[in-house]
Parts: sequence; structure tokens; C-alpha cells
Amino acid sequence: MGFIMDALKILNDNFEAENHSFLYYLHEKDYFHETAFDELCSCISSLCCLYPHDEIVSAQICFIYGQVLRHIIYHFDPGDLSRISNLPSTYNEKLETLERIVAEYFSS
Repeated sequence: MGFIMDALKILNDNFEAENHSFLYYLHEKDYFHETAFDELCSCISSLCCLYPHDEIVSAQICFIYGQVLRHIIYHFDPGDLSRISNLPSTYNEKLETLERIVAEYFSS
């Protein structure tokens, strides 16, 4: 039961951009925190089995995924002042990993 609650807490923390979540670092600090990113990916992956097709979980995953994409786009927009520090040179692989995990959630 603790694992389920942990996954839901991680998801909700990212949805709310709470302190120490990936979206907190990305949105509030303009920082790509790799450990928090990996934690988010693991969380979504585990929710595939634990909460498939849950309306609230699905909405939170869609929102988080959209926010990640938006922040990456802003990083490369010359008209936007935000720049993500610590953005890995393999950011495209990171995005592909997240995309795959999100797609797995919705196809489970």
C-alpha cells in the first residue's frame, strides 16, 4: 500500500509543482533535475498497473506531460527569457522516455 501512496504522492506533487518534484525544479528553478525526472517516470510507469484509466490520474499525467513539453519549448524560444540549467544534451532521449511511459499508461 505504501508504494501506491508514494506513486500517487509523487504524481500529485508534480501536478502541484510542490517542492522537490520534477515540475517544481523545472517551473520554479528552471533546472532539469535528473533524479526527480527519473522518479516521475518511475511513478507514471508504476501507475500503469495500479491505476489504469483513472480519470484523475490520467488528467494529472496529461497536465504534467504538457508542462514538461512547454518548458522545453520555452527553453529554445529566442523570445522567451527562461533557460533551463542542467538540461542534458540527451534531452530528446529523456522526452522520448517520458513519451513512451505516458503512451504505455494510456494503452494499458
